[in-house]
Amino acid sequence: MFLRNAWYVAASIEEVTDKPLARTLLNEPIVLFRDRNGVCAALEDRCCHRGAPLSLGWQGERGIVCGYHGLEFDGAGACVHIPGNKGEIPERLRQRTRVRSYPVFEKDAFVWIWMGEPTIADPSQIIDCPPDDPIKAPRVHGMIHIKASYIYLLENLMDLSHLSFLHKNSIGSSADDSANASMDINPTKTGVKFLRLMRNATPSNASKQRHNFQGFVDRWSEFEFVAPSCIVQWSGAVNAGEYDKGVREGGESNRIVHTITPETDKTCHYFFAMSGGYGGAEATRKLAFQVFREDADMIEQQQIRLDGYDQSRLVDIPSDVARVQMNRYLNRRIEEESRMASNAAE
Repeated sequence: MFLRNAWYVAASIEEVTDKPLARTLLNEPIVLFRDRNGVCAALEDRCCHRGAPLSLGWQGERGIVCGYHGLEFDGAGACVHIPGNKGEIPERLRQRTRVRSYPVFEKDAFVWIWMGEPTIADPSQIIDCPPDDPIKAPRVHGMIHIKASYIYLLENLMDLSHLSFLHKNSIGSSADDSANASMDINPTKTGVKFLRLMRNATPSNASKQRHNFQGFVDRWSEFEFVAPSCIVQWSGAVNAGEYDKGVREGGESNRIVHTITPETDKTCHYFFAMSGGYGGAEATRKLAFQVFREDADMIEQQQIRLDGYDQSRLVDIPSDVARVQMNRYLNRRIEEESRMASNAAE
């Protein structure tokens, strides 16, 4: 099940053009497009006439034209033209010819979509991507399609102990440093956040290559899960002993928003927006895709191994504490929404 009354990233802004874009979100076929005024819209990707994908059509005078029989729909989902009847819509067909529309909002690098009750869609709930960046580092964003549940990716991001193993040649710390990391975990109104701190630790390989550290460092990672599928990250490193003095600049500093949109129960779209100091935009982008692809490859194999498996047989270890709290919060929100929907239907 998915939380529907929430904002998800549907696409990066540059993906949505005058050419229709097909995308499956939360098991629903969606078409995103821009009208002739450049206004972005999202509709159910299914024509009301014979069920053809609207994404196989094209931009019309007032919206999107179905490529099968030529019906045209505006951004609100109303049919505005039917060929063969002087383009007019008979009154008896006005409601039946409407296709479902979804609220969308463009912010920062992304087009966000609201998959639930449209009357309560509030754009002020959308997080910033990335948040405040005092050092004005290069910004990059991207998307990776992952053949695995979005939950597995969220869990990956909420348990950083894997960095010492999966990312040992890039951003990972030593296994000893990871084992000695301190964790401070706190619930929030929208999820849970944690601070993971490694004092007097070895710099990662990526950090050694791009920052002039002379010895050991203090490495921190602040992660905040914002339900249902966003994680805001600020991580970095300064010379050993500087973190407790309040130093956060002059070393490594990365601000990232991870936002994962379910495609189906077992696939997802992993969008990220990053502001980091890894030697310029292209170097930052290259490292981001390298690291996130390492995550994706492992999670896709995890999905295969867990398909049909009784997950109650899996064990939790001490590093799972933030992951467990995230799952509890998200499941509670989904159950509350489901219960409210059931009560409304009675």
